[in-house]
Amino acid sequence: MKPLRLIFAALVFAPPLFAQNESGVSLTIRFADGTSRFHVGEIIPIELSFKASIPGTYDMEMRNYDRSGRLNIEAFHVTPPGRDPLERYYSTGAFMGGGLGGARELSSDPQVMREDLNEWVAVDKPGHYSLYVTSGRVARRTASKAEPIELRSNDLEFDVVAADAAWQQQTLSSAIATLNMGSSTEAEKAAALRVLRFLDTPASVHELVFRLGTRGDRSGWNEIAGLAASRYQKLVVQELEQQMSGPDIALTNDYLYILGKQKLQLDHDPLPPYPQKDAEQQKIWSERMQAWEKELKALQDSLYEKTAMLVASKRGEATAQTVQTLLLRPSNGHSDAKPLAGLPPGEVAAAFLNLTQDQQWNLLMSFWERLKDPAMSVPLEKVARQPNMSHQMLRDLALRRLYDLDPSEATPIILEEIQHPHLENGIFTVKGETLGLLPNETLPQFDQMLAARIEEKNSRTRSLDAQLIGRYSTKEILPKVKSVFESAGGGWDCVSEDGFVVYFLRVDVNYGVKRLEKKPPTGCMTNALRAITKMQLWTEVEPAIIARLNDADLNWARQAAETLAKYGSKQAEKALWDRLRKFHEQWSGRGNELSMRPGLRSDANEAIGFQFGLVEAIGKAPAWLLTDDEITELENMTLGQERDNVKQWHWKSTVNVNVSFAGDQIISSMNQYTATDVSSLKAKLAQYPSGTKLWLNIFGSPEHVASVHATITDIAAEHGFELAQPEPVN
Repeated sequence: MKPLRLIFAALVFAPPLFAQNESGVSLTIRFADGTSRFHVGEIIPIELSFKASIPGTYDMEMRNYDRSGRLNIEAFHVTPPGRDPLERYYSTGAFMGGGLGGARELSSDPQVMREDLNEWVAVDKPGHYSLYVTSGRVARRTASKAEPIELRSNDLEFDVVAADAAWQQQTLSSAIATLNMGSSTEAEKAAALRVLRFLDTPASVHELVFRLGTRGDRSGWNEIAGLAASRYQKLVVQELEQQMSGPDIALTNDYLYILGKQKLQLDHDPLPPYPQKDAEQQKIWSERMQAWEKELKALQDSLYEKTAMLVASKRGEATAQTVQTLLLRPSNGHSDAKPLAGLPPGEVAAAFLNLTQDQQWNLLMSFWERLKDPAMSVPLEKVARQPNMSHQMLRDLALRRLYDLDPSEATPIILEEIQHPHLENGIFTVKGETLGLLPNETLPQFDQMLAARIEEKNSRTRSLDAQLIGRYSTKEILPKVKSVFESAGGGWDCVSEDGFVVYFLRVDVNYGVKRLEKKPPTGCMTNALRAITKMQLWTEVEPAIIARLNDADLNWARQAAETLAKYGSKQAEKALWDRLRKFHEQWSGRGNELSMRPGLRSDANEAIGFQFGLVEAIGKAPAWLLTDDEITELENMTLGQERDNVKQWHWKSTVNVNVSFAGDQIISSMNQYTATDVSSLKAKLAQYPSGTKLWLNIFGSPEHVASVHATITDIAAEHGFELAQPEPVN
């Protein structure tokens, strides 16, 4: 073997023996560890070196990972060919790609990256091999854009020898020791997992399954990829099934997914590549894929059912993680509203406290209906009272959920939070609106405390105190609040001013209205604007907001347009159109300037922002519906790139109604319009003409879907709409 090593050394250090696609840039590869002899199952590290001889001409993409698990920016060409270890894994299913990266200018100083050949090519047989790499990382700069180029590396030769039992055992033991050692760094543990992933022996399969079931919060990609790529697929399925019942094995979504997928693949031949040019074969291929996905879903359902039966046999973190898996189980129709049915509520509550703060927030945000049980009051109270909170939104959400579950338990915590707000990293961890949930009209016992805090110029709670004064304070402290408010000369932030104005409207309405006439409210003053509409004072305030459309400061004018869009009357619609016509007349000769680009003049930049706000206000306001002819007029009046957005708003009879949920929050859209609650959804749909066809796409929990679907059905019957797709989608 020594002569081969000498040949390898000559290849590595000699100049490239081929013609590059570009003479000014090169890609050179070498084996990172300086050896060209590897065992079957041993990591083969490749070092890629990029450099350019012409400065300022080439840029290199630096991203080295992808959310799907594999970044295909390089191709590794091996002769004789090995196998793609993850070809079948990626042949079925949906995968989210993308990742953080950025370009870096190439120079004569090489940019070096390391890749493992095993990621793309599994060399399962001993023999002599050659390798070269092609890469699409580099782009050539031109006057108008960056043009990608493909680079081809030099060739390397290497040998793969059979892995004897002693080497395999030593490699396995070393990796396990690193994983078990408390002093090992995360990078060392990740490297050890990659050793197990590529080793691909029966013993490494067993260990990968164990590590997948005990991984905690870290990514399980190495375990999943190692199991999916293994030559021992029957053993993979057998190990996954046998270890399911282990008391310390957490049955996560990843665990159940890879088990279901690999088990199904054992019983089916792989799908052929998608037939790009044959329509008939495409139909057959799609039918096979749909049948495969249906069978996988049924298999996954059975695995979830088995998981529910195994929860009682778990302990510690494995219990918490397994319960979380059941909580996160996708809805499966109206019969699947409570996937935790049969589990003791106390067990679910106890498991909740073992989760990370990120996991707790996710469950409370997205799956509250599944958690809503009296037993959850204890863990929610513990979370809400926790002294130090790294998750900035968890305390607030936990307190809101506790109030929803048991107001009597949440009220003392809210009162304590008003007295002693938690402020971490400069951010209040309980929002003013959450502290405002109490049914009390006022809380006089806090008047003097809030007044004293608001008078402190350097108070860290001033913004929150303004909100609390707006919600709970009595007229007793009005002189102090006026004095503090006026001393700032209108320089309050939007949230604070919102709280002050709400207070004035509540205890001294004339002062509050005069203040709004002098300085009209902006869209971020949501509480004040709601108070204005509730008190039927909008007609007194709207003229001042309309007048501000002509403010010399286009940022203020844009905020006025956005406020009118959200709360304005039909009179506001006319004012918005008039202002757009005036803007069009002013800028029609300079329309080519209203496009974002480097070196944009400040007046054009402000004009782009103002036109965007104005056009969006006219086109998306809840108080009126634009006909298709009006959208055409709006399109013709819009200048620059924004016109392309307006073009997408044209509509005919069929209207897509899309509804989804973020926790309890409804998110719906119809053409360019949006609605965030059922009443606004009903109001917008009611504006469409009789005979309109509604195509429904409703996604969410069964209870949410059923409620919204019934509401839309009632509206359709009342206004003469046709439901083009009457069945909800889960």
